[in-house]
Amino acid sequence: MPYKLKTLQGYYDEVWTKGNLEAIPDYFAPDARTRGIMGDMPFDADDLADLIFMIREQLGPITITLPITVDQDEWLSALVEVKSHAVASGDPVHVFGQMIARFDGQKMSEVYSGVDSLLLFEQLGCLPENAMAVMLSGTRLR
Repeated sequence: MPYKLKTLQGYYDEVWTKGNLEAIPDYFAPDARTRGIMGDMPFDADDLADLIFMIREQLGPITITLPITVDQDEWLSALVEVKSHAVASGDPVHVFGQMIARFDGQKMSEVYSGVDSLLLFEQLGCLPENAMAVMLSGTRLR
């Protein structure tokens, strides 16, 4: 397995699946930044640990796979598939995201990611079912 893919899958397995937030520095360069999780707001390792903790609190056991990856020069891009269930309801959670990471040696130094947050929060029961369709009709969620 190429080292970039091994690093990315290791990050998801160790940090997201196992919840080992102390392992984040094993995968990210010291000055690494990640963007895209919450719009254009940059995250450092501490912010990322807080976000992962909050999301994991709402999910049961997590399985994360990378069904499609593209490795070019110092960059790795991946389709990220997440499966779990909502702790509050037991309902299944199945969302996709994408990540593109620039590597500096064996660690990620720049990360851009996105996930279908609307679908995630629907499946967690925080938004009404079909919230996207409802909002496309002009209805506002308040």
